[in-house]
Amino acid sequence: MRKSSGKDKFKWIQTKAFYGVVMSLLLAITGIGSAIYNVAKVRDMLPDNQGDEPATIFSIPETTEKNTQSQANANVTNVPDDREQSLTTLNDLNRPYSGYYMLPLNSKVQKDYSDGDMIYSETMDDWRTHNGIDISGNIGDNAIAVQDGEVTEVTSDEIWGEVIVIQHGNGLKAKYCGVKATVKNGEKVEQGQVIGTVVAIPVEEKDGVHVHLETEVDGKTVDPIKALNLLGEAIENQQAE
Repeated sequence: MRKSSGKDKFKWIQTKAFYGVVMSLLLAITGIGSAIYNVAKVRDMLPDNQGDEPATIFSIPETTEKNTQSQANANVTNVPDDREQSLTTLNDLNRPYSGYYMLPLNSKVQKDYSDGDMIYSETMDDWRTHNGIDISGNIGDNAIAVQDGEVTEVTSDEIWGEVIVIQHGNGLKAKYCGVKATVKNGEKVEQGQVIGTVVAIPVEEKDGVHVHLETEVDGKTVDPIKALNLLGEAIENQQAE
């Protein structure tokens, strides 16, 4: 058997080295190609760079918060809205009374509207709200309408005695307690017209003879002095006392 010489071993080492170099080059070429391919794919994913700032791979889209609250009377169905539009303000409760209005009796207010506060009742010997104003008078005095209107109720009960209710328009309803009617239900009245005569009010008997006047605007009880635009007159009366 022939022994391998030193030359044969040297050739074998050269051959292995050669193939090793070739394999390294192939791997390097493959890696470079893969890197070029990945870079190309990334560029395809990037947006066009329109400004001076470099493009970024990850971006957060800008969002605008939408107002989801629906607007009143918004025409979202393409059907026209024929409803009347009105604005509600703190002065709405006074809106029917921009002109001159009268009190049922030509005298002074002896007891004010309590505006929800509890006040002592001498007649009932308890604390309760006073939802109107009391205008002093005498039994048999003529009581008049504060403004034009239509009589809607003429009643009598054990608590308030004789009561007349008149709708004065623009949402105003006035209740005249302690007035025995000389008008009928459904009758039209004019401002200053006599609607009845003063009688006693059982629930307020110890407060003296008076007409108890309550007012409502759109179903809400309000201070008659303010509702009837009589605030200035009430202040003058207080200063005169």
